[in-house]
Amino acid sequence: MEWVIILFSISLLFILLRDFYQKNVVKPLTSQKVSGDEFCVIDIRDYISAHRSPYPGAENIPLSYLPRALKERYECTKNILLVTDDKRGAMLAARIIRKKRHKSIYYVKTA
Repeated sequence: MEWVIILFSISLLFILLRDFYQKNVVKPLTSQKVSGDEFCVIDIRDYISAHRSPYPGAENIPLSYLPRALKERYECTKNILLVTDDKRGAMLAARIIRKKRHKSIYYVKTA
């Protein structure tokens, strides 16, 4: 009986910590005004979506190309703003970026 309680406590703690970590990995940007002085803007949408509705000042690096681009050429000393279609893509990109850089990561969802 004690083992069941211990296992239940450990699994509950794991679930809570995982949810807390995922919420803090990427934050939504609430203000609509974005200045190039405070953010490096990366558009992680595919090339077609980024071409149809461009985001001002953003560099388009699709999510599938992001690890290679971060390794080869992308340098940023500011906080990072991701332009995305969905939060799931932003979370994946944030995990990739966090492995390389420990900056605050925000996202903007486009329609």
